Amino acid sequence: MKPVFYAQKDPSVSDREKEHRDLARKICADGIVLLENNGILPLNTKSIALYGAGARHTVFGGTGSGENNPRYSVNVEEGLKNANITVTSGSWLDEYDILFDTELQAYKQNLKKALRKISVREHMDYAADNPFYLPAGRSVTKDDCKDSEVAIFVLARQAGEGADRKDIPGDYYATEDEITLMRSITENHKDSILVLNVGAVIDLSFLDDIKFSAVVLLMQGGMESGNALADVLTGKVNPSGRLADTWGYKYEDYPSSDTFSERNPEMHQEDYREGIFVGYRWFEKKKIKPRYGFGYGLSYTTFETEADYCVNRGTKISVNAKVRNTGDKAGREVVKLFLSCPENTLIREARILAAFAKTMEIEPGKKEYISLDFDLKDFAAFDNDKHQFVLEQGEYVVYLNDTPLLAVELDKDAVTEKTEAISIPDRKIDFMIHEKNSREIPSDIRRSQIFSSDIKTVTHKYKTPEFESNSEIDRIVSNLTLKDMSKLLVGRTYLGPFRHRVFGAVGYTTAKLFRKGIDQMPMADGPQGINLTQISTKPLHNLFAVPTLPEALRSSHIISKLGTSTAGKNKDLYYQYCTSWPSETVVAQTWDTNHARLLGHATAVEMKEYGVVFWLAPAVNIHRNPLCGRNYEYYSEDPLLTGLMAKSVISGVHDEGGCFPTIKHFAANNLETRRNVSSSNMDERTLREIYLKAFRTAIEDQPLEAVMCSYNKINGVYAALNYDLQTSILRNEWGFDGIVMTDWFATGHHESLDELCCKAGTDLIMPGLPTIPAKIMKACKKGLISKDDIERSARRIIKLALKSHLTRST
Repeated sequence: MKPVFYAQKDPSVSDREKEHRDLARKICADGIVLLENNGILPLNTKSIALYGAGARHTVFGGTGSGENNPRYSVNVEEGLKNANITVTSGSWLDEYDILFDTELQAYKQNLKKALRKISVREHMDYAADNPFYLPAGRSVTKDDCKDSEVAIFVLARQAGEGADRKDIPGDYYATEDEITLMRSITENHKDSILVLNVGAVIDLSFLDDIKFSAVVLLMQGGMESGNALADVLTGKVNPSGRLADTWGYKYEDYPSSDTFSERNPEMHQEDYREGIFVGYRWFEKKKIKPRYGFGYGLSYTTFETEADYCVNRGTKISVNAKVRNTGDKAGREVVKLFLSCPENTLIREARILAAFAKTMEIEPGKKEYISLDFDLKDFAAFDNDKHQFVLEQGEYVVYLNDTPLLAVELDKDAVTEKTEAISIPDRKIDFMIHEKNSREIPSDIRRSQIFSSDIKTVTHKYKTPEFESNSEIDRIVSNLTLKDMSKLLVGRTYLGPFRHRVFGAVGYTTAKLFRKGIDQMPMADGPQGINLTQISTKPLHNLFAVPTLPEALRSSHIISKLGTSTAGKNKDLYYQYCTSWPSETVVAQTWDTNHARLLGHATAVEMKEYGVVFWLAPAVNIHRNPLCGRNYEYYSEDPLLTGLMAKSVISGVHDEGGCFPTIKHFAANNLETRRNVSSSNMDERTLREIYLKAFRTAIEDQPLEAVMCSYNKINGVYAALNYDLQTSILRNEWGFDGIVMTDWFATGHHESLDELCCKAGTDLIMPGLPTIPAKIMKACKKGLISKDDIERSARRIIKLALKSHLTRST
């Protein structure tokens, strides 16, 4: 079988690249959050002193599956220069480069020595747990500062897959060297701007002592980070990003701080003792003042938002808001609706995000009307004892931002959904919150009444899913043996044969059944864009992109360097230049679902260009704790914001037929350290209202082809073998009809057995090893799984193979 190649022979910059580059820049700029500003921004100077690790070594994204490999990335210095700003601190930056290179080379050598002593399977976790910490650089002197009154300091952090961050200096905290450097900058310059080039929340207590004129949250903005930051700093773009997370004054303000990851005295048991009170839900319930609250962000202009009308039709709430620009610069504003619920039997949050929208750019003195809608039923609480969602009797108060608009009174408890018991914890969870809210509902707001008798109850039915069936699927299955079908359930990433070749693809379904009508489907990471090899040659095309090492040691980068060095000698070079998008957290900070949809559609265009069928994104795990190593790869602490962003990305991908988004990691994958053996323990209510809600929001009411399960256990049961999640929830309750695949090497260890996946509803084992089909056949002979289990999963995979854009185009 001769493989088909999709990479380009022409290395020129394409029109598609230019278009997507511009979109990446716009999304990044709209996701940048202005945290502090004494008036220094937007800049009115053309010369800047620039310092910090992130100035030239800007962190564009995290490591692991979220990493990608674009043609170029614009660092902060380059972005400023592109905006015609003179950087006056070149000598300091040159000195820093020497320091950086020296320490990085020493780190690489030590890492290589350490990796030789452990198995390949342990490489990613070891490298992630022993990261390269960026040096600070020396303090600045008056000589460094003489050519510019204004300075920018870029504080940089990087994290990634395989290990969680640490609450130590150089990671969550600033080092003494960094603090000394920052102090010298602010003391020697008239105005100083702090740029946070980080992937997630860090400690900012140094701001209590070191006074910057402005603080800007860049985060990790992808390939156009430098240009987008310059757009905001110069006022070309008015900052409209708003925080997707709560930034506390100290780490101990977060409820899981004492027991998260490496702090946990029970190494493999992560008890979610805070329950539903994650992020702002916790801070507001406990009345803890954050440094910067959820949804916070400044602008170069001011807005006035008021309700034009607010009505309910039964449980459906509609608000039309008028947003007026009262300042002197054009800008965009985010409008949010919050909901406060009554507490009778069930303890509730002080308020929860119920809807949001973002205006277009509004000129000074102009206004825009914006509509927001939600259904109270979507915010019903789950009753663990009765296994049902319920709206309790009482008043439901709707807020426009912080202004109460409407109180809707429900006469009696109303059950919205009845379910079976799902994933019950096998250990006692000692919850941290037991007190109820004290609410003061204004007497002069509009009131309405609804009746429980008008609210219908959905009773979920649980059964073994039917076979996928149509004439084409049935015809193909009729020619397959059980052995054939067992092969179909296992990826064929590392060994041929190959029908399609995508340089740097992270996975493939099998091509062994191509002659029986089932085409192979290539897969690529990740949430910041398709992660493929830039330059490759045919002799090297079997090298794949497995995220087992830090960025500088990745095979994809080594291949790129080889291709570049041999470009003049070897004419058989292939090029794949994909877009590096802003991290998902930056996308969430735009609060713009249209941006998310455009990102999804643009990614699908690149999938078709390079022969990718499954895009292993979006990732929708919740920011439970600031130290999770992959927080940059996820959207938010809030499940609604997360779910709606992911839903829009998926819709965008579907604008191009035959491309399959793969939502991940299902479910409760909220830490990285020891993720293969860790159990996320929580009650059913917490699981459903927080950690499943983002998935449900993204999946329901639209098609989705694939879900990737997580590495961890949920209440003692590995996700890949968890029938409650993969069948009862996904298929019976939510109506999902795609495939479930494992995360890479999530099975085949401990009690997470490859051969039992299909019985739980996990259809595809990735990346796949040649020994697994025989395991499946043996388990079937022993009666551990049935022939129907195997065929059910096989039919689902066949259905997608027939729908793939590669099948349709060949």
